[in-house]
Amino acid sequence: MAGSGKTLTALGSYWKGRKPLILNKACILGALLPATDSPLKDLEIFEMLMGMDRRSLELRLEHKNDKASRFFLAQEQEVENKAPYNEWVRASSRPEECGDALFTHVWARVNAHLGTTAYSFPELVEQIGIARFGHRPRVWPMYLVVAVKFPLKRHGWVVMFMLQT
Repeated sequence: MAGSGKTLTALGSYWKGRKPLILNKACILGALLPATDSPLKDLEIFEMLMGMDRRSLELRLEHKNDKASRFFLAQEQEVENKAPYNEWVRASSRPEECGDALFTHVWARVNAHLGTTAYSFPELVEQIGIARFGHRPRVWPMYLVVAVKFPLKRHGWVVMFMLQT
């Protein structure tokens, strides 16, 4: 039985009983990406790296390629319907199902913003990890380490990974 302090269990039920890799990817990127003087640009770059920007959503719809996703994409392109994000997500494939081709359009902008030369996620994690910690970061799966609980006001947060510096 999950209590209110068991954040991972609550997140797992939110994600329909799974803790997908995309959630871990978001946490790792959030821990590594530097904050710049332009928070809106930082958010835009994070969304691009997560496959949440407009172009990535279109590619995710094309990848799914079923009748509903083709109709949704045609409606968005022809009528310029401004559907909410949750409708885009419902109609499209998950980012991890699309492979690396989903992110080919993001690297030039990511590199320009972060001052990196990466063209894959392992390269990006290595470069921003070296910039932040002075060496390549090592990410440990949670089943290998003890969960650490950080209090945040009245709620707790359990770390799903440990970033060894």
